[in-house]
Amino acid sequence: MKRLLFLAILITSVAFASGAGRFMVLSFRGSQPPVQLIEKYHPAGVILFPSNLRDDPTAMVRTLRRRYPSLLVLIDQEGGPFYSFRAAGVPRFPGAMALAASRDAELVRKVGRAIGQEVAYLGASVDLAPVLDVNINPKNPIIGIRSFGADPQLVIEYGLQFARGLEDAGVLWTAKHFPGHGDTQTDSHSGLPIVNKPLSAINKVELVPFRAAVEAGVPLIMTAHIIYPALDDKYPATLSKKILTGLLRKQMGYQNLIITDDMGMKAISARWGAGEAAVRAVSAGADLVLVGRGGSTADEVYRALDEALKSGRISAERAAASAARLQKAVAETKPPAPAPDWQALQALNLKAARAAVTWLCGELPLAGPGTLVIAPKISKTWGDEPSMAELAPKYLPGSHYLEIKQVPDGDDISAAVSRAKKFDRIVLGTYHWLGRLPEEQVWLYEALAKLGKPVYVVALGNPDDYTYLDPAPAGYLTTYGYRAAQVRAALEALAGVYTPTGRLPVPVGRFPIGSGKGR
Repeated sequence: MKRLLFLAILITSVAFASGAGRFMVLSFRGSQPPVQLIEKYHPAGVILFPSNLRDDPTAMVRTLRRRYPSLLVLIDQEGGPFYSFRAAGVPRFPGAMALAASRDAELVRKVGRAIGQEVAYLGASVDLAPVLDVNINPKNPIIGIRSFGADPQLVIEYGLQFARGLEDAGVLWTAKHFPGHGDTQTDSHSGLPIVNKPLSAINKVELVPFRAAVEAGVPLIMTAHIIYPALDDKYPATLSKKILTGLLRKQMGYQNLIITDDMGMKAISARWGAGEAAVRAVSAGADLVLVGRGGSTADEVYRALDEALKSGRISAERAAASAARLQKAVAETKPPAPAPDWQALQALNLKAARAAVTWLCGELPLAGPGTLVIAPKISKTWGDEPSMAELAPKYLPGSHYLEIKQVPDGDDISAAVSRAKKFDRIVLGTYHWLGRLPEEQVWLYEALAKLGKPVYVVALGNPDDYTYLDPAPAGYLTTYGYRAAQVRAALEALAGVYTPTGRLPVPVGRFPIGSGKGR
């Protein structure tokens, strides 16, 4: 009965998003329902960031859903670094690359379902996941471990399993970032990437997972602020009618919602301005424009869209098509869900973390008590987690530890070398997940390697740290993330609690895709 009542309210109130607001998804400040913002713009949806999810986030989101039943409530809950709902007791699952390393499709679906249960319990209706970018550039400045790998088939297999898990939990999923952000060396938050490769290569790599997503009935596809000259030599995908309407709608047959990436990102705003870009995006075929910055940016976008509707620059037919797609998506949303079994989710989190750990070289387990664990305390930017050094005494019994800064300075290196002289072997945690391994971490490794003692490296982010280390480490494991369960899984592997069986989803130096001992 409650379900029928919710649907009745949904259907009768779907017209709430009106005027220029029908195209807008807005961010907001604070942890209270943004009633004033919604009443001003009448948007299609709002997006939740970690700063919104403080105090009592479930009460806030549920209040929002009750007051505006037709409002889409979106969140970035990918797993790994992009984890917006971080409340105490909410498990933070490994990200896409870690899940693909497990090579366990059913496990990946279960994790997708678990993350979907977190989203549904919070009260959000749309998860901006999974990332279907094929990460073939190891120095990618924004995707990295958010991708399921460098092989399109891996991305399809495990990305769609993750998506099915979200569906199981009653959450709408989003394929991003079309037509592909995996081969860029520029972060579209700060500049405009250009992927200059032939159409044949794009068809064989970047577009493959998105075609599979369309066939699977993906509810939303998010655009990328990237120029693909082979597809459109003038405009980035977000603003390109050739790409959004010609390729995605007509050639690929996609009929559901197209949502842009944040229009405040410099790849767009620095060249066209957020308002003009929003009009161009809708004219190109986008249904929803994401405004990740409030205030003047939202005003600029609203005014530009409003004028375009009044002048006919955005035709009534174009507006009606987007309205129909929005109504279909709203009708498919589910009401907030009861709390999941948090204990079961925590157990699944550890299982997924263990399944991902990839052992590339060296002997396991570590023998004897003479082990020093040196590891960085990683920035809270993506959520605070205990360091590997903090957890070492509990999960690698008999070990000693030294915690250093994420970017070690001279004092850190001196202290590490001085302590390491007293031990038989060293376990060093390294960390980066975007770009390249910082040279300060390389200097630390080289200083420790000169001691002539075996150095085992645990890569706590991007698995390619190995390629920066000379001489090669005595042992190498990668976790694809630094969340607490992943760090625990690495330490337990070193201790011999289990044998790691993960396999690389990307090539790392001399190790091709699929490498991994223990199977």
